[in-house]
Amino acid sequence: MLTDLPNIMITGGCGFIGSHLTHRLLDQGFFVHVIDDQRQGKKVWNHDNVEYHTCDVADFNPHDAYIEPPQAIFHLANTPRVRRALEYPTETIKNNIGSTATVADWARTFNCKLFFATSSSTQYKEAASNPYTFSKAMCEHMLMLYRDLYGLDFVLMYFYNVYGPGEADYGPYSTVIRKFKKDYLQGNPLTIYGNGKKERDFTHVNDVIQGLLQLMVDQEAPSVVHFGKGNPQSIQSIADNFDCPTIYEFDRPSEAQTTHCENPYIECPNDVHSYLQHWVKENKTNYGPEDRSGQHNRND
Repeated sequence: MLTDLPNIMITGGCGFIGSHLTHRLLDQGFFVHVIDDQRQGKKVWNHDNVEYHTCDVADFNPHDAYIEPPQAIFHLANTPRVRRALEYPTETIKNNIGSTATVADWARTFNCKLFFATSSSTQYKEAASNPYTFSKAMCEHMLMLYRDLYGLDFVLMYFYNVYGPGEADYGPYSTVIRKFKKDYLQGNPLTIYGNGKKERDFTHVNDVIQGLLQLMVDQEAPSVVHFGKGNPQSIQSIADNFDCPTIYEFDRPSEAQTTHCENPYIECPNDVHSYLQHWVKENKTNYGPEDRSGQHNRND
């Protein structure tokens, strides 16, 4: 679609972070092209200045869709979660590497900047330990190849345990906060793997989006950017906000004991405990077996 508005392309724009970014860009006066097959995220906005292309990223040709050269491309369409990748290795490797090669070529031909969501705080010390980190490491090598051969300008973005309204539900592969919310709404006890002492650096999606908008205009942006609060919290302390029964199961050995954003790109003012306490208040549930109305706001 031809437009006089500044143009941004987002892959995975129907997902959790992508849909929030799309909404904020629309508010800022951009025209947004979203490329998303909606296998996972399905959030769309009813707005004149967004065009949705419902297809696999690797199958999309922006030139056939008459997309004008964008100011930037945000590549957020990746197969998430290490544990899911272990069960679906071929899908993970094919999707992550194939989509990234495609998007890198878009950025090359459009001569625009590419912002690549490389990982959710995983640092590839053992890149070949699972299909997820392997595919992500290969994506980074590919982008470096495009930089060396074609001058591709890109930024690697690391996200740290992003939470907030609209969190994606990946079933057993969901984030801990999303799983706790779902169990709470269903009246089930919260399940903690291990002793609850594992720590995660939880970051509100609004802080992430504010950082992405700042990154777009930052003329001195680093090539690697970390979006995290820089203040890890234990899983037990997260569960305590729900004030409901908790059960403990054997630890998952493949999970890190701590994720910590040691060099946040921006200050993240939102506090995860305050957010969850407010969420619980809005979605108050009675846990007594004889006193369950089943009525919830479901503001998740």
